[in-house]
Amino acid sequence: MPTVVVTGASGFLGGHLCRAFVARGWAVRALVRRPDQAAVPQDVRIGRADLPDTIDETLLAGAEVVVHAAWTTRETDPQRADRQNVEGTRRLLEASRRAGVARFVFVSSVAAAPDAPNHYGRSKAAAEQLLDPARDLVLRPGTILARGGGGIFGLMRDLMRTVHVVPLFGGGRQPLQTVHVDDVCEATSRAIERGLTGTINVAEPHALPFRDVLRMTATRMGTRCLFVPLPFGPMLTAVRAMERLGLPTPLRSESLLGMQGLRAVPVDDDLRRLDLRARPVDQSLAEVFPARG
Repeated sequence: MPTVVVTGASGFLGGHLCRAFVARGWAVRALVRRPDQAAVPQDVRIGRADLPDTIDETLLAGAEVVVHAAWTTRETDPQRADRQNVEGTRRLLEASRRAGVARFVFVSSVAAAPDAPNHYGRSKAAAEQLLDPARDLVLRPGTILARGGGGIFGLMRDLMRTVHVVPLFGGGRQPLQTVHVDDVCEATSRAIERGLTGTINVAEPHALPFRDVLRMTATRMGTRCLFVPLPFGPMLTAVRAMERLGLPTPLRSESLLGMQGLRAVPVDDDLRRLDLRARPVDQSLAEVFPARG
């Protein structure tokens, strides 16, 4: 059974990965920003990692795999965000190499691309370039569906629950590939067990228009919503103006650009490598929002 170090273990995906690895009987160590506040499974060793400057390298000693799931999305300044995320990934990778860790798994995103419209996608792509495809693994999940999840899906879900009005930017025509959080954890576990390297996309094979997924979500939630088509250009200009003035806005320009950049990616070959069937969106939503009664 491998000894695995998980960064961002107190976060959404990192927490799910931690619990999945423990359930497999693996020895799990957690690197988190605030060890005194981290809620991790019993018997998980905890150390501090406040990237890029602080890494408890004692947790890396004797580990076979590092799964890097930590990634700040709240920092609005691109240079500070890159220092924490891209430079932080580089320093963590160097520390892992010094400690003799055999494999490094970086949790990226299907949005990662050097020409992505949002900084998130470009910075994920920059971090991917630090890895050695012959020995490391880049795991790119689609839009993750789970109870309590965040990101674009979480933002829209919260709008449905609170104001019951959902904007369809660009008419909601963008292709969306979802993936249940349990499938992400299973894919990561199988990739580690099989020694897979390179890049793997993990999502349902068939993309649906974003608007269709949102309507399916509202139906599963039992919520009546008004879906309002809005153009990207004017909305992006308005949100950026509010950000420059320091005015509160329910939507960041980064989120808008992320929706604009949604794209479909091939997954069939990668799922075959994992021998994994990714849940289709209707099944994922049924598990995220189970029927009442």
